[in-house]
Amino acid sequence: MLMRYFIHLAYLGTAYSGWQRQATTSETIQQKLETALSLMLGKSIFVCGCGRTDAGVHAMQYFGHFDYDEEWRFDPVMRINKMLPPDITVFDIMPMDPQAHSRNDALGRSYIYHFHTRRNAYLWPFSAYYELDKIDLTLINDGLELLKGLTDFRHLCGSPDKMADTMCSLSEASLYTGSNGDEVIFKFTANRFLKYMVRMMVGRLIELAAGRLSIERFQAIIKGDDALPYPVVAYPQGLHLFEIKYPYLVLPCRHNPFADWMSDACKV
Repeated sequence: MLMRYFIHLAYLGTAYSGWQRQATTSETIQQKLETALSLMLGKSIFVCGCGRTDAGVHAMQYFGHFDYDEEWRFDPVMRINKMLPPDITVFDIMPMDPQAHSRNDALGRSYIYHFHTRRNAYLWPFSAYYELDKIDLTLINDGLELLKGLTDFRHLCGSPDKMADTMCSLSEASLYTGSNGDEVIFKFTANRFLKYMVRMMVGRLIELAAGRLSIERFQAIIKGDDALPYPVVAYPQGLHLFEIKYPYLVLPCRHNPFADWMSDACKV
């Protein structure tokens, strides 16, 4: 009997060209996972992911689904983790309703973006370095409030003309910082995210915080009444898919190196 399974995983995206399998020789998360599952199960397995992540982007929580028609005669989680590289971790493989869909059924997704302003060799794989002497956190919060009031993100995404629509509901846009102020986290939650959307929002927020944009011009740019004369897309390594919620499944994020200071005490 054909069964549908959700696979719950996390990955560090530094070495990969994003989630989606590509026609080129570039390695992707989907390719690594499908190759391991197919070898483990003795048949070709396709994994439908909950969304695409760009090259160099990470996922603290990610879901995909695949179909399989035999019973397990071994612990699939233990075995698949022995077959995957150490920068990909599977937490659960769960039987689901045959109609469950890891991408289409998601009610909401959260991303966090981490950047630091003081050079740090240990942070570079999962945090973006911006050489800024001073950032205006109050101004960033003003920008976040403007983003929460936006409904059409046409001017904050890549290739908007290729999409059926660019409407999103951004329910959370939060800011956290440590006591010394040289590490900053944004957290965004929405019903959907468009291509490059988080990285384009963050890029403009950093321009605002660095004093290269006024709040008035920032507002005009995100609404499409003005445009920057240069491309601004935040570096990929600071971006982490953080959480995905379904009407029938909500699991906590198990890999969060920033958990200790993503608290109310650190919220700006």
